[in-house]
Amino acid sequence: MTWWLRVHMVHLSFACVPACFVLAPLLAGSALPVPSLMGGFGAGIPLPLVLPVAPVCVLLHAMSRAPAEADVTAVRPVGSYRTFLFGCVALVTVSLGLIEAQWLDFGLGLGTARNLVGYLGVGLIVQHFLGSMYGPPAVAAVPVVCALIGLGPGRRPYPWAWPLHEGASVLAAAAALGLFAVGAVLGPRRTAESHP
Repeated sequence: MTWWLRVHMVHLSFACVPACFVLAPLLAGSALPVPSLMGGFGAGIPLPLVLPVAPVCVLLHAMSRAPAEADVTAVRPVGSYRTFLFGCVALVTVSLGLIEAQWLDFGLGLGTARNLVGYLGVGLIVQHFLGSMYGPPAVAAVPVVCALIGLGPGRRPYPWAWPLHEGASVLAAAAALGLFAVGAVLGPRRTAESHP
């Protein structure tokens, strides 16, 4: 167990999640400028909605550090460890988002939590089908692609562009939870024959 924790950098992965929630209120007034496909720059994406990309990329990299053969030949239930870790990250994330929304009156706290859970689901799905090296770039591309083509008239996000919705959006929360559920089911299924 100690070897698994060390190889998969569990301590660093868990430290990145609270760090994201400490930085989110501090960067609430900042936005990531994204060019518009129609020319010029749009209003940009609020930085707290993009910030969860970093801890998710760290977690995805950490979970894919060991060779797949080590997971397949392990005597212990490594897939269960991975599922438990993803569930713990989601639980801590939602808890921190609720704390920020209630105690700090930070409206984007729920959006930050939702996006972290949703980005993790996207990354796990991509890693399952395309390989572990494609998970972090796919996660980093999601908010940028949504900002490029996901805004409709009046700069309102389309329903499928869940990372851009307000923090209290039920539709966006359902999409993120659905992606996470699929990713959590597929994520632990790592075999030696899977993609590199």
